[in-house]
Amino acid sequence: MAGSRVRHGVVVAAGGRGTRLGAGGPKQYVPILGVPILKRTLSVLDSSPQVDAIVVVVNAEDVDFCRREIVADSFPKVTQVVGGGAERALSVRAGVQALVEQGVPEIISIHDGARPLLSHGEIEAGLELLCGDEGLDGVVIAVPSTDTVKLVDGDGVILETLERSRVWCAQTPQIFRGTSILSAYGQDEEFLLSATDDSSLVERAGGRVSVVEGSRENIKVTTPKDVRWVRQLLEERKGS
Repeated sequence: MAGSRVRHGVVVAAGGRGTRLGAGGPKQYVPILGVPILKRTLSVLDSSPQVDAIVVVVNAEDVDFCRREIVADSFPKVTQVVGGGAERALSVRAGVQALVEQGVPEIISIHDGARPLLSHGEIEAGLELLCGDEGLDGVVIAVPSTDTVKLVDGDGVILETLERSRVWCAQTPQIFRGTSILSAYGQDEEFLLSATDDSSLVERAGGRVSVVEGSRENIKVTTPKDVRWVRQLLEERKGS
């Protein structure tokens, strides 16, 4: 596979506060079947043969805790744990800069620390598509929408019913050429904070980004319902 011939660094964005989860602390440290969510996420990335280096970005006050309790000696590919900013975009920028200080990888991915059910196959599929098309700046793991999507105005009045076959729900990792994501995150803070995800930054900077189909199991843990679903999926995998 072409992706095996390039250096691939991953920024894990794990600076959320987890207020919607109601766990009394950051959701990325909540244990599921005895293992913290972030630790499960790092386990998948660290064991992937397509990943060379990982930078974890957490809340500034959690850096020592994460190094000691989450990373420790368990994940040799984690090269740094760094403190993030007040918003996700600023945290990801800090992670990208940390990778740059180590030498810019040909490929840089951004992954949510609260998506523990990522598979090696999804990483490989994204890298294969990106490395096989020189005209692409990035690839987003995504799933086709199963719902009809309505575009509405500020009052909730429907302006347009979007064609469902063309609507995809973005996940992570979002995988980019190192130069493209570095250029996108080199914009001013106002530009960064107006973006909804990493891909939109690259798109607005003129980059060409494609999707590759992922799995509906690759959910981002946000609510108590998500925790129950991840627990159920993990138990099913253990029993299979």
